[in-house]
Amino acid sequence: MRSNQTGGAGETTTVGGALRELVGASETRLALVLATLVVGAGAAFILAFILQPSDRTLVAVAPLVQVIMSVLTPLSTAVLTYDLRDPDGDFRSRTAVPLRSRWIASGLYGLAVGAAGVVIAAVAVAVVVGANPPFDPWAGAVPVVVGSLLVQLIPVGVGCAAGLLIPRAGLAALATVVVPLTFTLLVGLLTPQGTADWVTPLGAASHLVPGPMTAINWAQWIVTAALWVVLPNAIGARRLRDRADRSARND
Repeated sequence: MRSNQTGGAGETTTVGGALRELVGASETRLALVLATLVVGAGAAFILAFILQPSDRTLVAVAPLVQVIMSVLTPLSTAVLTYDLRDPDGDFRSRTAVPLRSRWIASGLYGLAVGAAGVVIAAVAVAVVVGANPPFDPWAGAVPVVVGSLLVQLIPVGVGCAAGLLIPRAGLAALATVVVPLTFTLLVGLLTPQGTADWVTPLGAASHLVPGPMTAINWAQWIVTAALWVVLPNAIGARRLRDRADRSARND
C-alpha cells in the first residue's frame, strides 16, 4: 500500500501514512506515545511492589495499568483526526477517505497499546515475584490478555471523536480526559448502582480487564462503544462529508 506522497498533514489516505502521522509526525507525538508506555510501566512496577506478596498477580496488576494508559492513548488519536482541520479549525479535507484511514490506524494503535500494557504488567509481575513464587501469579491470565487487546479501543475512539467534533486541538485533547471522567462521576452520584457499566468507558473497561466477560458484560461494552465511539464519530464524519460536499459545489 503506497503512501500519498503529495499530501500534507490531514491529506494522508493510507493506513500506513496515518500511523506514521500518529507516531512520528513530530517529536511531540512520538514523546506522547513513549510517555504512554513509560507511565504504564511505572504504574505496573509500583503496583507490583506495593501489593501484598500473595496479590502480586497479572490479574491484580494489569487492570490498573490499562486504566492509567487509557488516559493518555486518546490524546494521540485526537490529534490525528484534528489534522483534518486547517489552522482556523475548519475541515481542510475535501473527502472522507483520510478519515477512514485514521480510524483504522487509531484502532491498530489501540490494539498495540493494549498488548503493550499487558506485556508491561506481566514483566513487572515476573520481576517482583521472582522465579519460584509460592503461588501462581498467572492464574486467570488468558481473559486478561484477551481483554487487554480490546480495552484501549474505546479510548482511542473517544480521541478520534474529540478531534472531529472540537475545533481546537488543545480542547479536543483535554476533552478526552475531562468529559469521560466528569460523566462517570455524575453517573455514579446520580444514577442507580450498575448504570456506569452500561454508559461509561471506565465501567465497561472494569469488566473487560481482568475478565472473564459474561454475555451481559459484552452487551455493556457494545452499548458503551456505541455511545462513546460510534455515535460521536458518525456525527463528526457527517460534518466532514458536509464540508466536502460544499467544497465540491464551490469548485
